[in-house]
Amino acid sequence: MLEFETQSGSMYAWDDEMGLFIPFSPTMKAVINEISNRELPLEKSIIERLGGDFEEEDISFCYGWIKKWEKIEHKNQNAPAHSVIPQEDIKNYLLKNGFSHLILSVTEDCNFRCKYCIYSDYYEYTRGYSKNYMEFSIAKKAIDLYFSLLRMGMRYNPLRRPQIGFYGGEPLLNFELIKKSVEYVERKYGYFKTCYYNLTTNGSLLDKEKADWLIQHNFSIAVSLDGPEEEHDRNRVYINGKGTFKDIMKNIRPIMNSGFKDIFSIAIFNWKTDLFNLEEFFNRDDVPSLLQTTPVNKIGGTKYYEQFSEEDRSAFIKRYEDAMRYYMEHLHSQSLQSIQERPSFLYNLFGYRARVTFTQPFSILSPCSIMPYTGGCVPGTKIFVSSDGNIYLCERVPEVNPFGNVKEGLNFEKIGQIVNDYIRHMDGCQSCKVKKHCTNCYADFMTDKGFFMRLRLADHSLHNRYKYTLIYLLK
Repeated sequence: MLEFETQSGSMYAWDDEMGLFIPFSPTMKAVINEISNRELPLEKSIIERLGGDFEEEDISFCYGWIKKWEKIEHKNQNAPAHSVIPQEDIKNYLLKNGFSHLILSVTEDCNFRCKYCIYSDYYEYTRGYSKNYMEFSIAKKAIDLYFSLLRMGMRYNPLRRPQIGFYGGEPLLNFELIKKSVEYVERKYGYFKTCYYNLTTNGSLLDKEKADWLIQHNFSIAVSLDGPEEEHDRNRVYINGKGTFKDIMKNIRPIMNSGFKDIFSIAIFNWKTDLFNLEEFFNRDDVPSLLQTTPVNKIGGTKYYEQFSEEDRSAFIKRYEDAMRYYMEHLHSQSLQSIQERPSFLYNLFGYRARVTFTQPFSILSPCSIMPYTGGCVPGTKIFVSSDGNIYLCERVPEVNPFGNVKEGLNFEKIGQIVNDYIRHMDGCQSCKVKKHCTNCYADFMTDKGFFMRLRLADHSLHNRYKYTLIYLLK
């Protein structure tokens, strides 16, 4: 249980098992101590014992609150941390909740050489660039497999809708395959009234012809854009080292002017980034609304951060804390409508987790029962198909340890092995006070040889960041 004091001096505790805030006043502490030291004490006897030090009304309130808490308390919180998850449980879970997204890696080729790319030399465990392009025969088999899995799960979840994403490398280098794949889905699987398509692109090849076709077929387009020109061009460059910002904005401008709404930005930042510059940039009307922002990946084997000095790190920490303080101090002046219509950079950086905490308080429901902690999903929630037809966890992990292929389908036994192996390696998670809100996943603990024990929370970074957020929100 995480205890903290708000700016106003109020004391709270966070029950991570239940996703509940507990008012943790001195009276509450005293009542909890009385209950823990005796067998089911009556409210009257507690009042008699504590009445000399606390108000009777406060004692009654705290006692009633705790008795309600006990009725909904998670009964399995003391279950063994590393119990083996049966294969059948995993299969049933996926039939009900999985297969949310088919992702086709249509090429491993790219016309950029972004300095933080996970396929660059900075990352030891991921593949490099190549001229591998997915053939339509592979894409067709992947699509057929995906829709067959959806049909298997129809009786568990009839409302689930297919979603197909195109990924790279730079996927628009294989635009003809994307067109053939969509036309095949529309021709053969039109009985699904809605199929969602999405594309993650660097934006340099998003000319009018391609943009018009994507818009016509109701694509959601995510463009990698790291902020204003000086910020973006520090890292996102062509093979020849030239900056890419102006070419991307030239392609984006007609799409924005057309009024098309399903185009978004994805931003990456590092220790050199001016966070306030990004806040200003992504509030501009000619820039796609920000979908996601993340720091440069610190997955296992990366050497990216070795280029920065301790002074760079300290300066960034100060900028980060200043930005968090600014956001939290202005949080209550933001309307929910404005956040929904156009979430700001700082909202994506600091506010999203707080919104989840308050709008989905029963974190016992997430992660799912299969995954006791961290943000890892059950393999098969996404189906990531490489250019050669193997199936992996997702686009963020090294392409090792496949759990199926487009010819033979999913191997549920292999999925069970991956899940159980992963859980065994998370030996430091059970004692974490905010494990239900952890966003770390397979990518953070995976090498090209398998998982490794990496107690990233040993420095309490997640613990302290979450605590700091709650202090501001509950002031």
